[in-house]
Amino acid sequence: MGDCLLLTAPVRALKQEFPDFRVSVLAEARYADCFDANPDFDEVLIASGKYATAVQLFRRRFDAIINLHGGPTSLFYSCIARGARIGAEQYQYGWMYHGLLPAPDPTAHSVESTMAALQWMGVRALEAPPLRYEPHPAIAIRICKDLKTPYAVIHPAALMETKRWDPSRFAGISRQLASRGLGVVLTCGPGEESVVREVAKDLADSITITGLRIAELAELIRGARLYVGNDSGPMHLAAAVGTPTVAVWGSSDSRRWRPWRVASRVVQNPFECNPCPGYRCLVADSPLCIESVTVEQVSAAINELI
Repeated sequence: MGDCLLLTAPVRALKQEFPDFRVSVLAEARYADCFDANPDFDEVLIASGKYATAVQLFRRRFDAIINLHGGPTSLFYSCIARGARIGAEQYQYGWMYHGLLPAPDPTAHSVESTMAALQWMGVRALEAPPLRYEPHPAIAIRICKDLKTPYAVIHPAALMETKRWDPSRFAGISRQLASRGLGVVLTCGPGEESVVREVAKDLADSITITGLRIAELAELIRGARLYVGNDSGPMHLAAAVGTPTVAVWGSSDSRRWRPWRVASRVVQNPFECNPCPGYRCLVADSPLCIESVTVEQVSAAINELI
């Protein structure tokens, strides 16, 4: 989800300079709505299994096929469609591409890395604009009509344990926000309901909303005064709709994945082992990096924003 949303900024710069270009994007079905109604993308192709996707691509020809992922599956898809294949110098099987992008700066933000790739191909813009997620007014009315305003959205879940702040600490932040007169709305993705229940169990007035599609979550966050969450896809969605964001940070590289061009604060403590792959903590029995972040630190970040 984050990769899809982070792509919207460089492609926005591309289309601003070359509005006649037709841009297609290949994405998994569950993330296709990241591009919903976005005028910079003329077509969203759905990756729905290797065979079905290969059949879909086999009939297509493009002037350029840009592989931004580098894995074997994306290389396979790149080879099925006809057109000039663009990869990067660090990719495996580089000889199978017609052009190789220079290896990205490891300290650059992911958006900047993709932007550098487009600049290598001829885009003259010096920097990428903010992320983009188009408004859906009808959805906003339906999702937000019964909410107490102003409100904050708290999304306490994340894919990896090393990126998940303790639910009790999110509860502490929720109580502080409520004491400031903000309504608290808790959200989560599929299969993460237990995390939200843990946060909500001692909160009297919070509202829990689950089962939202990407467009519905976007409008809920767009209407919020503040978004608080871990390093996750919804954090990038908050940036895309322009909501001030506080991100609690653990194992990954905040230089590369921090909220892009939105009022934000990243709450992270320095560890020599950071960044790490994040699948598990490699130096302790539990992820010390995310565990070290205190309620007081996150509260101070919120005070700076609101």
